[in-house]
This record gives sequence, structure tokens and C-alpha cells, in this order.
Amino acid sequence: MCEVVMVRTLTCHPNAVGGRVFALAMSSEGDEVAWSESDGIVNLAKVIDNSLKVITTINGPSRVNEIVLLGDRLFIIDEMEGLHCYGYDGRLQWTYETGAGGRKLLRFDQYLAVLDSIGRVHLVSDNGDDYCSNPVQNNCALIANVQNKLFTASEDGLVKCIVEGIDTWDRPKRGELGESITAIGNSSRGIVLIGREGYAIVAGDEEALEMELWSEGTLVQRHDINARLTSTSSDENSTWCGFDNGDISKLSDNNELTKIVNIQFPIKSLTACGDMVVAACWFYLYAIDDEGIRWQIEHQGMPEYVCTDAENNHLVFAGEDQNDWTTEEPIGLIKLSEEVYEIDKADLGLWYQQKSVTPQLSAEEIYREDDSVANLLTEEERNLMDKSVEVGFDGLMEDLEHEIYNEGFDQQETPTSQLIDLIEDGTQSMAMLDEDELLGELGQTINEIILPQADAGEDKVISASSDGKIVVLLDGSDSFDPQNRIKQWSWIESSGREISTSKKVKVKLSKGRHSFELRVQSGQGNWTSDVVSILIE
Repeated sequence: MCEVVMVRTLTCHPNAVGGRVFALAMSSEGDEVAWSESDGIVNLAKVIDNSLKVITTINGPSRVNEIVLLGDRLFIIDEMEGLHCYGYDGRLQWTYETGAGGRKLLRFDQYLAVLDSIGRVHLVSDNGDDYCSNPVQNNCALIANVQNKLFTASEDGLVKCIVEGIDTWDRPKRGELGESITAIGNSSRGIVLIGREGYAIVAGDEEALEMELWSEGTLVQRHDINARLTSTSSDENSTWCGFDNGDISKLSDNNELTKIVNIQFPIKSLTACGDMVVAACWFYLYAIDDEGIRWQIEHQGMPEYVCTDAENNHLVFAGEDQNDWTTEEPIGLIKLSEEVYEIDKADLGLWYQQKSVTPQLSAEEIYREDDSVANLLTEEERNLMDKSVEVGFDGLMEDLEHEIYNEGFDQQETPTSQLIDLIEDGTQSMAMLDEDELLGELGQTINEIILPQADAGEDKVISASSDGKIVVLLDGSDSFDPQNRIKQWSWIESSGREISTSKKVKVKLSKGRHSFELRVQSGQGNWTSDVVSILIE
């Protein structure tokens, strides 16, 4: 007999999506939620009775990696072009092209910061102009908003603090063999937290894994740690740190680090919510307070995106299980004031197995005057739409006759006797077949699988720029499926790492020969691939 393990949880409400979620955002008031799916689709929804009611759908130019909701506008970055600003009505207001798309977007009081796919940082005003001389940083691997100051970390470990586009202080690189910065955040008292990993233990007092504490450009303290710092989160009361061994620790006002709990798997993200922190880890969300685990929620996928409103009333999360054969994972919505209750741990996943309920429209919404379509038309088109058109009975009959007898349709008259002869011949042919042959004939079309044809483009020889590098566009748009049902795209570099799930992606290449494999999947789950070779001279 299996032992029943009881755990504490909260009521979670599933909201179905049409594809894998690549970005998620919630407004500061908690009234709206936006998320992106494959092929650049972005949905904006109202939160109504613990459900998400889509009010606007935007078709972006390529996969959207980040979303920021601000006022009545959406700011998104996509893989191909850069930063775009849309109104809540779905109309594009402006585009800022970075030349290499975007992979990270941060909001500041006076501007937005974009990290593009080749490591450059651009500061953009809320009307789409350069906020300062861009890019403000090159060779950047990580950016963070620390108390409205921009922090950047280069690939070799150099950290800069940038205010209004100007460097105010630097954290120098350490280690003879180099290092990487794993996380940047701040404490409740304004101390800057920097996680570092040395590529090897070096001489002196430098250990391979550390967390540094900085104040106004001065190193305050170093903590030797036994796992990589992956995430930090703080509010006015608490400072939380998460590590890749599953530890969640709390930093005190006197900068002492105390482990609160270990949840076995690497901490993906932390979100401080009053007297607790919500940790995303493996297939779970955990609420952690000073006593340990307050509640936990299991998800169908691995939670990658977690958002709350400014008052921590609602929390939304999304993620996927990286399994092509399962259904799409829903967005989870939690009201954090809900009462905690106990449940059998085996039943934690029941919430996402429920069918999400789409909010029903009221009579006022159904019969309201909706100008959203008219707003997308030109003035001339709106004038034409406003004109009343009278069509009499004769006109309707004429149109109906035109539909029935289309002059462009090649009509052939076949005598009835000929049709009967054709049917009889086919019936006699089938009657002469034995059972196995008959089943084989009937199943022939079923067994025929038409695979999509991946096309990664022609091999290329390209001259590098003066710095020995060049940005190259990988374009799989010529890939073909007879049924037009290509569902998924995947670009794989020579090391086996997936670098993009879009038709097109820009990559920065150095001199030498590079190969990339494009894999495409049909709606039936069938994959084909093609390889492109690029020589940079």
C-alpha cells in the first residue's frame, strides 16, 4: 500500500494557450496579462474571475523573447528586428531596430534597455528614439536593473554600473583564467549582489564560487559558497538568494547568509512577495518563508516565467515540459490571498488537467459598438464602411446564380451511363482482390506519410569585418510542407545546442567554417532536417 504524503498548496486556475509560451508579463495593477507564443504571436488578456480573457492579438515579425506592460502600451523584443511598441488596441506605434534582434528587455524610469543577440546594449526612450549614444555596451552576457541603475556583465566577468548612459563604476575582472557572472541583484538595504564563478581555483584567497557584496563601487564583503548563485530577489523587508544545488538562503541586514531550505533541484527564479519568496524549481513553484516551505504547486511544465502585480495580489506562471508529444502547458493563475490547504502530493497536478473556462461575454459586450476594427482602417476605408449599401432581391438572385455557375470553373458533362460503367468497373476490380490485397489497397493512402522538407539555405562564403567577425542571417523560410503544417522550427549549432526556434535567426560568427542544422516538424510530429555550411574568411 502506497504511503499518502500530504502537502500544503493553493488553488491554481489553468488558462489554455495555443502554443509554447516564450514570454510572460503582468501589469503593475494585475488587471492584464500578456504572453507570446510561436511565430511572434502575442496575446493580451484581461484578468476576469481568475481567468484570462484575450482582448488583443498581435502578430510580431518573429519569436518574441520579452514583454513589458506599461500604461496602455506593450513593449516587446523579437529575435529578428528589435524593440516594438504596440497600443492595447494592437496597433504598432513604433519600431526600434537593433540590427540583431533582442534577447533581454528591462524597464527603467526614463528608458528601456535592450540586450541584442550579439551582446550589445541599447537604451531606447519611450517614443522609440535613442536615449543616448548607442550601444552603451558591447560583448555583454547579462544585464540587470538594480534600483533603477543598469548593470551589465561582459562574457569575461567585467561588471559596469551605468546611469543615464554613463559608466559610474566598474567591478574589475578577477582570476588568471577568467570568470563568469552568474547573477546580479540587490539587497533590501541597497547592497549590490554579484555571483561569480571562476573557471578554476586561482592563487590567493579567491575561490571558484563566490557571492560579492558591493556598495557604491566598494567591495563590502565576499561569501564563499558551495553552489552557483542563480537568482536573487528582494523587497523592503527581505533578501533571498537561490543556488543551483537547490539551496534557498536569506541575507540578513548585517549581510549574514543563512540557508532556509533545500529543494534538491536548481533554482530557476525567485520572486519576493512580502514575507515569503516564490521559487521556480524543476516542475514546481514553492513559497518559502523563514520556517521553510509554506506551500507548493506542481506544473505540467517547468516554470520559466513568473510574474506578480505591484501589490502581490496575483501571480501568473508558465513553462513547458520540452516534450513534443504532450499537449501545450497552460498558464497558471494564483490569487496569493487564497487560503492554504492540505492535499495528497499525488494530486498536486489535478489543477492543470482541468479544462480551462473561457470567460463568457455579457449581453452588453456582445451587442456593444466596437470600433477596434475601424481603428485599423484608413480614413477612406472607414468612409466606405460607413456608407449604406442597398441590395435588392434581383441583385441577390444574380449573385447567387453567379456562385452556382462560375464562368471560370471548368465544367465537364459526363453521361450518366458512363458514370455507372466507371463505378461497376471499380467494384468488380475490388471484388477480385483477396482480403489482404483489399486491406492493402484501402490502407495505402493512410500509410503514405508526407514529410516536411527542411531547407536551411545555400552554403555561403562571407568576408569578415575588420574585427574578424560578421553577423549572418540563417533563413529557413524556403522549408516546405505539402499540407502547410510546419509546427516547429529548431536551429542547432555544431555543438548540439539549440540556438533558436524561429524560421530566421541572426548569429555573430568569427573566421572559420561553421555549420548549422535546421530541423522542422509537421503537425503530425514528423521531423526532417537540413544543414548549411558557412565559411567566414
